[in-house]
Formats: sequence, structure tokens, C-alpha cells
Amino acid sequence: EARAPQVEVCRRLVRPPFPSSSAAAPTSVRACPSMAPVLSREEEAVEKAKKAALVKASLLHCFQSVAQHVMLIQSEPMLLKELCNGDMAETARLLANTSGLVGLLGLFVNQIGGKLSDIHGRKKFLMLGPIGNILWGSLVYMNPTNKPLVLFCRIMRMIMTTFSNTVMLGSAFGDALPPDEHKAAGVKLSAVVGASVVLTPFVEAAILGRTKNPRYSYLVLALMSLFQTCSSASTFPETLELAKRTKQAASNILSTINPFGFLNIYTRGSRALAGMTTIQTFQLLLDGKNMSDITEIWKRNHLGWSVEQSRNFIVLYGTLVVASSAIFGEKLLKTMTNRQYTSLTNMLNTLAFSMRGTTKTWLFLLATLPMLPGVNGASTKALASRCTSLAKAEGFGMGEFSAWSNNLRSLASAIQPVLIGNYYAWCIRKGVFPGSVYWLLAISGAIIPEIMLRFMTDAEIEDKAVDKSKAGKAS
Repeated sequence: EARAPQVEVCRRLVRPPFPSSSAAAPTSVRACPSMAPVLSREEEAVEKAKKAALVKASLLHCFQSVAQHVMLIQSEPMLLKELCNGDMAETARLLANTSGLVGLLGLFVNQIGGKLSDIHGRKKFLMLGPIGNILWGSLVYMNPTNKPLVLFCRIMRMIMTTFSNTVMLGSAFGDALPPDEHKAAGVKLSAVVGASVVLTPFVEAAILGRTKNPRYSYLVLALMSLFQTCSSASTFPETLELAKRTKQAASNILSTINPFGFLNIYTRGSRALAGMTTIQTFQLLLDGKNMSDITEIWKRNHLGWSVEQSRNFIVLYGTLVVASSAIFGEKLLKTMTNRQYTSLTNMLNTLAFSMRGTTKTWLFLLATLPMLPGVNGASTKALASRCTSLAKAEGFGMGEFSAWSNNLRSLASAIQPVLIGNYYAWCIRKGVFPGSVYWLLAISGAIIPEIMLRFMTDAEIEDKAVDKSKAGKAS
């Protein structure tokens, strides 16, 4: 009788309520040591099915978004080179500067879109990327000789595709997945990125080989985006329930459009959250989109590769990324601590990019192997999951926090392509070894974040529930 009020409180926490008979209520509810909601087997099965459907739809959406990036990986530099009358230094400069502009404008798009998704839900903002790419692809296809239009569409395509894929998927995972499942889903996304990188170049190379004109790649881009619009609209679930959405007060309207809202991570968040977010920002300087332009220029002008050879490399690279994610990705995350995993991938990326600035094809290919465990943002997986759970515990909205994280990434990525593109152009003009651009990438994207990691404690970066067991296995 003395415990009756506590039992009544516990029953209110259970969805749906158990029958009034004490025999029908589980012992854990009667004792209620943790005061946590308890789900029945049927509810657990429903929740598990919802999470599985979310991950499946996310993988499909991610595959198609990456395909729209890769679809123009050779075509866009070729088209711009034609528009620059064959001037490679000018082509590199335009590619670098527009990439930097993408990063700066992305600050506004990510901030506004992330905040609004906390108010109105994720799905409608997830659809902006494919819908926009229908327009951008069609415009360039119809006006391939209009250089300002080509550059404008490049900027808009990269901004909106990144927002609707990276920012919105990160927000959706933060809404619905606990840390361990978030990590596992991140590994699967890396594998899907690799699969998309493997398959899409065959399509692009076939178009370029048959038509000899890069404008037709933009037409296929528009058609791919139309298909993605239909598939994501029909399969992707809304992850932010109405009851959990943020109400926007009139006094907070300015915060919605403030592109420097990410400073809240440093002013309102903990030292651990700020430190890990900064480390990831530097690691993502090695993201594929930051290096794709300079890599294509390197393959074509310094290695002397043809369209077919470049395609074959992209396919080989993507296959290795998929295999690495399947064989090592999840296993490393499960058996290593966050510190061990992050340090390992940082060191491997340092080795890989130190080797990559070469004019020898065999050494360029060999440099691909060390980077596989940490390439395309895989080096951030351990800390990203920890950041998400910590931000949630500290009261940040998932859409807003995802936007802030990506704004930091956009700010760094706005600087990185401009830096390496103009540095490469300077090397060409001054006769400096141009392969040193890859050494610059190794320093900024692997060595600096590793130094920062050494100044953080285990208590700040490790998932508390699994620290000891992982450390024991690793030792």
C-alpha cells in the first residue's frame, strides 16, 4: 500500500497503460526503479520496423543524392574547360571559387532549413534537393554555352543536394535512432556512397562516349532527380512527431536566418561538444566533394588518364569503399573506443594523402588503400554519434544542431576548395611541385584534428556505457 502512489505514477509512464490488475503489470513496472517508459513486445516490434524503414529509405535517398554529385564528376570540369577555351588554370580557379561560394551560401541554407525543419518536420525539406536538381539540370542542358548560368546551377545544385541529404538525414537519424544504431546506420550510408560511386560513372562514361558532349549528362541528372523525387516522396517517413516540433516565436525569427547560429555550440554547449564538433569539421575537409575537382584535374593533366581510365578508377575506388565499409567499418566501431577509431583513421588518411601527390599511376593507386577506413567522412563516425547524443542531452533541437554542424563544415569547406584550387594554380604558374596540394590536404584534414583530439579527455569523447568493455577488447 505504501508503494501504491509510485506504482500509479509508473503506470502513467507506460504506453499503452497496463490493465489495472497487478498480475498483468510486469515486475519492472511495479518496482519502477528507473521510471522509464516500458514498451510491450508488439510496440517494440512496431518501433523496430519503423527504424528499419527509416534506414532503408535513407539509404535509397543517399544513393540517389550521391549519384547526382558523381554524375557530373567528369562532365562539369569538361564543360567549364570548353567555356574557358582550354585554360586549365582558369578552369581550376572557377571550380575552386564556386566551391567556396557553395560553402558560404550553405551557411544560410543549412541554418534556415535546419531551424525550419525543427518547426515543420524533415520530409518536405528533404525533397528540396531532388526537386531543385530537376530545374538545374534542365537549365544547363538547354543553355550549355552560358557560363554564368552553368556556374549558378553548379552552386545551387551542390548547396541543395548537400542540405537535403547530409543535413536532413542527420536530423532524421537524431530524431529516431539511439547512438549505437546511429553509428551502424552511418556505416551503411558509407557503403551506399561507395556503391553509388561505383555504378554512376558507367552511366556518365557511356553518355560522354556516345555523345562526346557533356551537356547530355545534365539531362540525365534531371531525369535521375525526377525519379528520386517520386521515390523519396513515397518511401521516406516523417521522423519528427508533431508533439516534438519547435514552436517559433516572433522574437526568434532573427535566429532562424542567422548563419552564424553555430556559435551556440561554443556558447551554450559543453566543452566536449564544442571540441568534438571542431575535430569533425577539420576531418570533413577531406570529404569527396572538396577534392573531386582537383582530383579530376590531376588525373587528366598529370597522370594523362582518359575518360575511360578515370571511370575505371572511380569504379575501383567505389568498390573498395563498399568492401572496406562492409568488412571493417562496423567492426572497428564496435571493437574500438571513439579515441582509438578516430586516431587510426586520422593516421591512415595522413599516410594516404602524403603518397597521393605523385605523377606515377601505380603510387597514386596504392595511396587509395590506406584511406579506405576513414574516407568520405568515415573518420568522423565515432565522434558524430557521440556529438548527436550529447547535443540531444544538452537540449539542442536535432534539425538545428545538424544545421549548425553542417554550417561549420560548410564554412571550412568554403575555405578548403578555394585554398587548394588557388594554391594549385599558383604552383602551375610558379613552377612549384603541384602534388604538394595533397600534403596540404593531409595537414588540414588529418594531422590538425589528431592534434586537437590529443587535448580531449576520455570522459569527454567516449560513450559512457561502452568505454570499459571496448577498452578491454582493444587492449
